[in-house]
Amino acid sequence: MRSDLARLLGGVLVAIVLLVIAIAATTLWIDRRERVRHESDAATGGTGARAVPIMTANGCSGCHTIPGVPGAQGQVGPRLDGSLAGRVYIGGVLANNPENLIRWIRSAREINPHTAMPSTRITEQQARDIAAYLYALR
Repeated sequence: MRSDLARLLGGVLVAIVLLVIAIAATTLWIDRRERVRHESDAATGGTGARAVPIMTANGCSGCHTIPGVPGAQGQVGPRLDGSLAGRVYIGGVLANNPENLIRWIRSAREINPHTAMPSTRITEQQARDIAAYLYALR
């Protein structure tokens, strides 16, 4: 009887330890995600939380696959996922930094007339919001 109780208590203890580890890991993941979002917003002068409706309204999902954007499964342009922040170039011609990404989003054809990317002519703030969102996808 004592060995049954010991096994039961041991099992409960293991379950509690696993639960604590899961909670700690989730908390660390959420903290990191929020830190990355804050850093992306600060680096771009945008607010990534406003980007999804802007991207949806401007047809970004027609050409790009973008995590978190409904219907964004396009195959024409590059995937705009967690790899964007690590790329060297934007559009194959601009160094990858927030100001260049904002310029590219707004007026890609003025930078490279042969690109398939249209010049969106969205506002600078809208482009900053999109850039913040995309850089936060790490």
